[in-house]
Amino acid sequence: MSILEVEHICKSFDRTEVLKDISFSLEKGQVLSIIGSSGSGKTTLLRCLNFLERPDNGIIRVNGETLLDASNPATTQEAEIRKKRLHFGLVFQSFNLFPQYTALGNVMLAKELLAKEQPDYKARKKEIHDEIEAQAEHLLREMGLADRMNNYPHQLSGGQCQRVAIARALALQPDILCFDEPTSALDPELTGEVLKVMKELADQNTTMIIVTHEMAFARDVASQVIFMDDGYILEQGDPIQVFEHPKEERTKQFLSRFTQG
Repeated sequence: MSILEVEHICKSFDRTEVLKDISFSLEKGQVLSIIGSSGSGKTTLLRCLNFLERPDNGIIRVNGETLLDASNPATTQEAEIRKKRLHFGLVFQSFNLFPQYTALGNVMLAKELLAKEQPDYKARKKEIHDEIEAQAEHLLREMGLADRMNNYPHQLSGGQCQRVAIARALALQPDILCFDEPTSALDPELTGEVLKVMKELADQNTTMIIVTHEMAFARDVASQVIFMDDGYILEQGDPIQVFEHPKEERTKQFLSRFTQG
């Protein structure tokens, strides 16, 4: 069974159609890279999957459960949407760390807020806090940030901030980890350290959706690739098919800059 099924997602802003009948599926442990020119709808698709935007039409299922059916108002209630976001972790291109918290605090924050909703929170407050802290420390060590846990975002490089953001997304143990152009704000040296972490996650069979302009990374790491253009999925397949044997002329035009480089 697919871990993610997306059927006929459409999204418009005013009269502008941004997503046009988007459908695809993803298996557990796969890495999906979404490529395409700026303005093709890639980020909007990620935001719809994470319920930061509401699709006008379509269905989103995770592990066979219908999280959203745009035709069914019962699946679009805000209280329900908040729970459904937990199926997805999202790493933004601009980090979005809270400046008033340390790296460790940023990773712990969301899980601590969720823990407060547990009926036994007051009785187990210290135990729960210690568990969350231990998990956050483990994740930061995994990101190569053992010596930066108590640093604030302004004391970290862009690459370190992005690795904190990845640890924060992983802390909630999402079914699917999403990246929205995670290296676009970084210089080439820092880009490499973030891509290295993402490659390690892929090697650990982490299910991921990655919107990226890093074509070599998409080709080498992805299980499947989607090329979007003008709100449509114009081409999809495994990396060899999309990068080496594209069927659509628009895909060939887009990739020509990469292959010539």
